[in-house]
Amino acid sequence: MLEPLFRCNLACVGCGKIDYPDAILNRRMSAQECWDAPMNAAPRWWRSRGEPLIHKEIGEIVRGLVARKKFVSLCTNALLLEKKLDLFEPSPYLFFSVHLDGLKDHHDKAVSQKGVFDRAVSAIRRPRPALHRQTSTPPSSTATRPRRSPNSRLHHRARRRRVDVAGLCL
Repeated sequence: MLEPLFRCNLACVGCGKIDYPDAILNRRMSAQECWDAPMNAAPRWWRSRGEPLIHKEIGEIVRGLVARKKFVSLCTNALLLEKKLDLFEPSPYLFFSVHLDGLKDHHDKAVSQKGVFDRAVSAIRRPRPALHRQTSTPPSSTATRPRRSPNSRLHHRARRRRVDVAGLCL
């Protein structure tokens, strides 16, 4: 896993990131540091625990990793996805993983901000080039809930919109 930054653009209750000092939250890896990090490893997925779309060099970082044939999975809350999507060229090595905690009310409560679910869904629905892949990372409790739970309905809606439903986000 590569984490070019730790900061997020949300302050979710229970996350713990908001408790870190600014000196840690404001640290960023340079594009070169990101490119050098996975060079000795096999091709792998890259996920950030911070919000990768707030990194000023994110387009350059992704282009460099994709050029090196590294699989890049940008895990995002999608608040900036519509604004930043043009920074990325479609590639089989790149996909966007949109984190959703459930349907609208549950997700907005989990991220402590109203309207976040609607903005994420709007970004998912935005027309995109054929090779821009998107996934959804539902919460881990999905596996233990009954079939007609809110999260199973979220999966069903995502699949209807041709959004891959990724593995569980722990």
